[in-house]
Amino acid sequence: MRNRRRYVLSFVLSQLLTVSVWAQPTATSDSLLRYLRTAKQDTTYVRAANEYAWWLINHIDNLDRADSLLNQMEDLAKRLNDSMGLGRVYFYKGRVYQRRPESENIALALAYFQKAYNVAVKSHLPPTELQRALTGIGESYSVSNQPEKGLVYLLKAIQVTERHKLTDYVTLAYGQVGDIMNAMGNQQRAYEYYQKAYALAYSDKDKYLVLDAESRMAYILEVKGEYRQALSHLHKALAWADKYGNLYWKIQLWNSAAYCYRQLGLNEQAFHYLKLAERYAPGDKPQSQMATSREFGDYYSALGNYQKAEYYYLNALKLAVELVETSNERDITSRLARLYHQTHQYEKAHPYLIRLLTLNDSLYSLQNAVRLRDLETKLETEKRENQIRLLDQQKQSAQFQRNAWIVGALLLVVLAAAISAWLLNRAKVRRLQEAQTLRQQIAHDLHDEVGSTLSSISMLSGHTDTLLRQNRPEQAQKTVQKIYTDARQILESIDEIIWTINPGNDTLHRIALRLQEYAQPLMESKGIVLHFLADSSLDDHPVSMEVRRSLYLIGKEAINNLVKYSQATQATVRFEKHDNQLRVLIEDNGQGFDTAQQSGRTGQASMKQRALAMGGSLEIRSMPKEGTRLILTTSLT
Repeated sequence: MRNRRRYVLSFVLSQLLTVSVWAQPTATSDSLLRYLRTAKQDTTYVRAANEYAWWLINHIDNLDRADSLLNQMEDLAKRLNDSMGLGRVYFYKGRVYQRRPESENIALALAYFQKAYNVAVKSHLPPTELQRALTGIGESYSVSNQPEKGLVYLLKAIQVTERHKLTDYVTLAYGQVGDIMNAMGNQQRAYEYYQKAYALAYSDKDKYLVLDAESRMAYILEVKGEYRQALSHLHKALAWADKYGNLYWKIQLWNSAAYCYRQLGLNEQAFHYLKLAERYAPGDKPQSQMATSREFGDYYSALGNYQKAEYYYLNALKLAVELVETSNERDITSRLARLYHQTHQYEKAHPYLIRLLTLNDSLYSLQNAVRLRDLETKLETEKRENQIRLLDQQKQSAQFQRNAWIVGALLLVVLAAAISAWLLNRAKVRRLQEAQTLRQQIAHDLHDEVGSTLSSISMLSGHTDTLLRQNRPEQAQKTVQKIYTDARQILESIDEIIWTINPGNDTLHRIALRLQEYAQPLMESKGIVLHFLADSSLDDHPVSMEVRRSLYLIGKEAINNLVKYSQATQATVRFEKHDNQLRVLIEDNGQGFDTAQQSGRTGQASMKQRALAMGGSLEIRSMPKEGTRLILTTSLT
């Protein structure tokens, strides 16, 4: 039973490499081929060629032709600097090698999936490309008997799916995690992930994955012994297989249905599905023939027709040996040995029992080990009695040592409690100090940025009243305009203070977004085209309120200078991460200036002081008529 489940799971894994391309009519592939023969070799050509390669991989199983086409597209995508096309080429190359049975091809598949991942990260491709690559890497590790590594990448794929609410080709990662959980013996967790995959499958854009999800649900319910529920999912899977599956998938579903019916005692239904599997099992796919022969052997053995059971078991064993599948060979050998034992054909059973030992069958190895231990126990009884007496003496000594350990442990607990109380009190004092510092900073900012402006508004309001009494409306209107401008400045200052102290803005990514929101309208008002780039990993780096404020004020001052003085048409703001360093670049193609004749109005000294205060450096490069570049560098640790 266990080996049958292992075969079911391995078959599902091999078929996961197919997608809804199975349902595409031949006309679709023909139209793609006609397009490729005449179209210009541009990025659209690369997309079409990739789609045709995918069809070759999954519909007609022509892996060599697909591999050759993908090699050509790899060269073309590189020449066109087409990152999206190149990433898909690497992903499909991974699928090609994952479909090939030789074990060394799994390493090649993993390498190509890793290349697809690297391209997606480096070129900031859409999250769906990152999710596909992570799923491929996870699958490859899982197939190569490294489930722990596979689990890491599959969970990352799920994280990308849920963060970006993806709906295309997302079901597979959940099912793969369920497979790993089941292989680890955690059937409950496996069932939970299969249920998640099942819930997602019907809304997944890739409808092939509905077939996959139904098959997985049937499998786990079969493992749990819930055969009627498993059959319900198997029949749904068979209906989807007519649209999106292939013949080999149907054969496995028929075998599974036969097994479930047999477990329920419905032998006529079981025989019907076994005959379907036997009739359509192709001669060039011995693995399907092996699985069907094994199921027929089980069927006839359960009915007591041992002659037919022997025939099918021998055929299955022959195929397993040809396929060099040790686990299946061991499983079928065990069935034959059990059949011969039940029919009292001990001479026939003996070579298969010997073969089981050679194949390191776990059950027989365990039984032999138990017998060996029993024999050793009988031969060494006297020695064990002496050991028992010695253990009695050691027990008294161990009791004394245990008491000493208990006393020592209690002392450690008391000491740990005292240290914990001291640390908690110290942390409380530190939080109070931080709160006091924050209050002082807010008071200082309000005094500097709001207090003086409010005083100005108060004086201007009184002056406006005087101008109105003097019947000087034009001057009064100018004063009111000044009051309005000052009030807007106060609002902006208070908004900046609130934004700075808000803990929800404590990442570099939020600072970058804030500066983009500030710069975009200013640039547009001056007809400047803004290119704003920010490293996606910045979201993982929190910063203190002081650093956050300094970064924002430096960027704001630089952007203001650019808009006011540069007369530029293009500007770039880039946030980059290099190792543990943050690098902020602000540059334009404007008129530039002579850095040896700095103007006090640009606030360069203030910006450099802020950079030094946060432990960084500020470099300004400019020449007349050659634009200006400002580079801020600071540590992220």
